Parts: sequence; structure tokens; C-alpha cells
Amino acid sequence: MEDIREPQMNYVGKRLAYYSALMGTLIFITYLISGSFLLLVTGAVFTLSAALINITVVALIVIEFINYRNHWKNSLTTIVCMLLNIPLAASYMLILTYFHS
Repeated sequence: MEDIREPQMNYVGKRLAYYSALMGTLIFITYLISGSFLLLVTGAVFTLSAALINITVVALIVIEFINYRNHWKNSLTTIVCMLLNIPLAASYMLILTYFHS
């Protein structure tokens, strides 16, 4: 019997979620320390581009979720990990908007 491997996009999605959160956090902390306007712009551009890329990858994982039902738990975990970046980014924007004038 042939063993069905985990869909590749689950691995990509988990790595993308991790590195998106890490890079966003580094840009955020660096901006808080330095107050550089360039970092504020860099953070905004990063957030928009990361959102577009993450939305695309989540859509691909949903397609794999439908096609590879044997790995539904792993696909669902990956989707949740990726969606956790949304409240993280919202928290950073809230902090910048209300507490760092």
C-alpha cells in the first residue's frame, strides 16, 4: 500500500506564517525603538504584500484541504496558524495608532 504524503502547501503555509509574524514583529519593534518614518512605510508595505501572499497561500491550502481529505487536520492547523497573523497585525496597528503618537 502506498503512503500518501502530506500536501506540500501545508509545509509552505506554516513556514510562511512563522516568517511573516517574525518579520512583522522585527519591523514593529525596530520602529518603536527608532521612530524612523522609513520603517513605518516599510512596515505598511510589508503588511500589504504579506497579506496578499498569505491570502493566496490560504486559498491554495483550502483547495488542498478539499482534494486531500486524509490530511484535513494538518491543513486545518496550517490555516489557523496563518490566520493568527491577522490579530497580531491588528494589535500592532492598534498600538501604533493609539499609543505611539
